[in-house]
This record gives sequence, structure tokens and C-alpha cells, in this order.
Amino acid sequence: MNLITKPDTTVRRIAAVGMYDGVHPGHQFLIDYLHTEARARGLRPAAVTFSRHPLSLVRPLEAPALLSTLEDRVEALAEAGADDIILLSFNDKLRRLSAEEFLRQLKRNFAIDALVLGFNNRFGNDTMQGIEKYREAGARVGVEIISAPEYRGLQAPVSSSAIRRYLTDGNIEEATKHLGHPYRLRGRVVNGNKMGRTLGFATANLCPADSSLLIPKPGAYAALVITPDGEKRQAMVNIGYRPTVSEPTVTTELSIEAHIFDFNGYLYDEDIAIDFISYLRPERRFSSTEKLSQQLADDAKSARKILSGKHC
Repeated sequence: MNLITKPDTTVRRIAAVGMYDGVHPGHQFLIDYLHTEARARGLRPAAVTFSRHPLSLVRPLEAPALLSTLEDRVEALAEAGADDIILLSFNDKLRRLSAEEFLRQLKRNFAIDALVLGFNNRFGNDTMQGIEKYREAGARVGVEIISAPEYRGLQAPVSSSAIRRYLTDGNIEEATKHLGHPYRLRGRVVNGNKMGRTLGFATANLCPADSSLLIPKPGAYAALVITPDGEKRQAMVNIGYRPTVSEPTVTTELSIEAHIFDFNGYLYDEDIAIDFISYLRPERRFSSTEKLSQQLADDAKSARKILSGKHC
């Protein structure tokens, strides 16, 4: 896999453009189709993506939380089969390009001779409607426009926006089905308030790697934590505002706390990842730390059962 961040015309390419947030099965299907068309034309398959979501510049208030870091997105695209990944900086200059101007830039800077247009995929500030309009624009600059069929796999229809809804609703199982893998949240372990340790449930407090990443619905989860040694370890995770230990009138920052079962390693300032497996319960306020401790014990028991394949 080649990550390309500046003009490169050393090989002739066929490309598909998209944000590819989460790189779900619909995206993987598009990359597979891109490979098929690449072989037929003797071109190198490339995925063209953006350093940030276009809406973060165009309409910031409507920009969605992201399902993957840029690093994870690039890695997943490579695993899906993109030989080249062309990373464009989405800025004011790029946002003002018409579809024809954008195609001309792809042709000139990256030797793209053909473009696979995914189902419902659109680009350019002129918001052209219909594949024929794109084909006409492509013909004027020497880029063949190919329409990809709609993904009709087991989880179809699938979209990043639907996956985001599942995660914010706490519907982890559906999110996993539509992503094709558990939702993963990366970050660094930072100091917390040490409350978990006093309750017998020491936690790793996660600071997400990117502030744009989606945080699932507050509550308790069964999860797997990938520690710096690469091991996947069973855990329970709590997301919330610590309502038992904070004054109800005080706004606190959202915390993401992972208690890793049977683990005593040192994780402060280390990078870890959390794979969310199942939602256990919503966030609650308890009348005492004793009742919170009992609930955490119940959560741990439920999480262990789920993670061992024995559902309650």
C-alpha cells in the first residue's frame, strides 16, 4: 500500500472517491469492484479520501462524529485492497471545485484515467445529478466515469450514518453487524480521580486519539481492550459523567473508564484501543459508593458472561 499526499503521476490509475468513514462492508464492496475494473483496464486501483470530513468545513454544525481515526481508515482501506491511498487535504480551494474541475485535478496530479462512482456518491460544488452528467464532465477532461452497482450484502443497506445512530443508541450488536467488526475507540490512558481503585475496580481512563471520534451512548459495556503488547483483554467499560461522585449541578467532562479483568499492568501514558461488544445498562446515579460498588460487581459478572459466550 502506498499513501500518497502529493502529486504522483508515475503510474496510470483508476480511483474511487469517498470519506470511507469506518470502512464498512459497503466501502469494501466498492474497493472490490474497483479492483475488478482496474484489472479490466490495466490500471492501478486507488482510493481517494480526505484528511477531514468535508462537512467540518462546509457546514461545521452538521459534521458527524467519526467512526475511525485517519490512521485506522488508511489501514482498513489498505486491508480492503486499495493499492494506493490518495489523501487530499479538504480546504477552501478544494471545496470550491466543480465536479469537472475536481476530475481535471485528479487527472493532472495523480494520473487518474477512470473513476468508479459509488452508489449515491456525489462530488463537486455544482452538485450534479445523475451519472450521465458526471460522464459528460469526465469525457471533457479524459476521465472515464464508471457506475458501481449498489451493495446488496447481508447487512444492506449499510451507511456510516446508520452505524453512528446504532452507537449513540447503545445498539452495539447492530453497529457491529453493519461495520463488519466491533466499533473501536483508540486513545491514550490518562490520570483519573482514582475512584475506581478505591472501589476495587481500577480503571484505565481513555482520552480519545481524536476529538472528532464518536463516543458511544453513556453507560456500561462489555468490551475488549487492546493493550500496548497487542493482546485483547476482556473488560468492562463505563462511559459517563460520574453522577455518583459528582455534584448533580456541576457539569463534568465525559469519562471513558475501562476496567480490564485480571490485569495489573501499568498503562498510564500508553495507547490502547477499546472494542465495544455489548451494552450492559444506562448510566445511573447511586445513593452511595457502596451501591455503586455492588453494581460494578454485577456489571463485571455480566460482562464476563457475555465475553465468554455465555449470554444472560
